[in-house]
Amino acid sequence: MRKEFVAISKYLAYILRHHPEKIGIHLDAKGFADLEPILMSLNQKYSHLGVGKITKKTLEELIRVSDKLRYEIQGEKIRALYGHSLKVQIEMEEPEKLPAQLFHGTTPKAYVKIKTEGLIKRGRQYVHLSKDKQTAELVGKRRTTHPIILVINVQNAKEAGIPFYKSGDMFLAEEIPPEFITKM
Repeated sequence: MRKEFVAISKYLAYILRHHPEKIGIHLDAKGFADLEPILMSLNQKYSHLGVGKITKKTLEELIRVSDKLRYEIQGEKIRALYGHSLKVQIEMEEPEKLPAQLFHGTTPKAYVKIKTEGLIKRGRQYVHLSKDKQTAELVGKRRTTHPIILVINVQNAKEAGIPFYKSGDMFLAEEIPPEFITKM
């Protein structure tokens, strides 16, 4: 991804996942915000990048070339698809079809707790799960050079009443008890 897109994406994450109030915007129940004030803020903050005016088309291109589907634009609204730490819970919808397994990359230190506590959302609204081992490994490598990959038994967890959500290319859950987790 282009260097300026990385900076813009990080700022979008900051605003749409964690601090919409910093630029005076409000997220609706599904996490959407009006695009106009976000574009104004982006153009004020990043006019020095030399990318010209940041428009809806700029953000659509950022989303298209990104390694992960982090944002969604619908009409004149935009949202982050996952990773929220806001106090207001973002509503998610359960997908009709789920894979048999999902994956989670973590550190050896965190795994010690996960073995007994399970996966807990901590400061986020949801636990993030990947659809494949490779993505989980990339996520785990953000925090350690040797991540531990966990496999989630989705079918058994679902039968036990644990809801799963899909947002972008990630799957989400509020928590996963240890009995549904195995180390790869």
